[in-house]
Amino acid sequence: MRIISAAIALLLAGIVPGHAQNCNVNPELVETSSALQRVNTAVTKEGKLAILVVSAAPTQVGQASGLKSYPSFLEAALKEKLKETNVSVFAFAVPREPIGKVLKALPGAIREHKPDLVIWQTGTIEAIRAMDPDVFGDKLMEGVSLIRADKIDVILMNQQYSPRTDFMFDGTPYTDNMRWVAQSKDISLFNRYEIMKYWADHGVFDLRAMKSDGTYEKLHRCLGGLLADFVLRGASLPGSPDNHRK
Repeated sequence: MRIISAAIALLLAGIVPGHAQNCNVNPELVETSSALQRVNTAVTKEGKLAILVVSAAPTQVGQASGLKSYPSFLEAALKEKLKETNVSVFAFAVPREPIGKVLKALPGAIREHKPDLVIWQTGTIEAIRAMDPDVFGDKLMEGVSLIRADKIDVILMNQQYSPRTDFMFDGTPYTDNMRWVAQSKDISLFNRYEIMKYWADHGVFDLRAMKSDGTYEKLHRCLGGLLADFVLRGASLPGSPDNHRK
């Protein structure tokens, strides 16, 4: 139990140390498969963009500007690239709880924040607790349907990659169900796991080390920047480089 608790703490807190040289990834890792029509309309017609990041991570709660994880860097990157747009990102979490409890809290969060886009980070707690992957997929489908019923755009995001905890559980069945939901609902999956594994495999970040060298923020700055480009491409908006941050 101590090992599992430590795994939960590392993954949810996003402790991913090392040293970053750049944010490069293979273009196929950040390809968008679906259009973000609500985002496009909000930016081009209304001059605003509200994003709600949903997760079970206790470190991701509140106004993004007050955080030091990828939601804050997502907000900063979008504000830089959409200078005439009022961009706001809010992080909502049901800490360390599986998808069923997140799903119950979701309608209230949507009513409160009225997002144009929901980014749903999920799969970690469910994998650690060995939840039935098909049950996870069904609940995720229910949640996405609920969000889309309000004509809100959705991006799914899977778990982090960490060599320190990767051997403890298999997240593949949960990502597979996320792909199934994404394809069924014509939405995109931001494959955080494969992006971070690419960085680890290519020496961009040393995810095995434990150093207080600012790398947590460096990695989350990279994730936030890639995610901002992902949103801009999906919404067919200017500002995202064609070379995917290479």
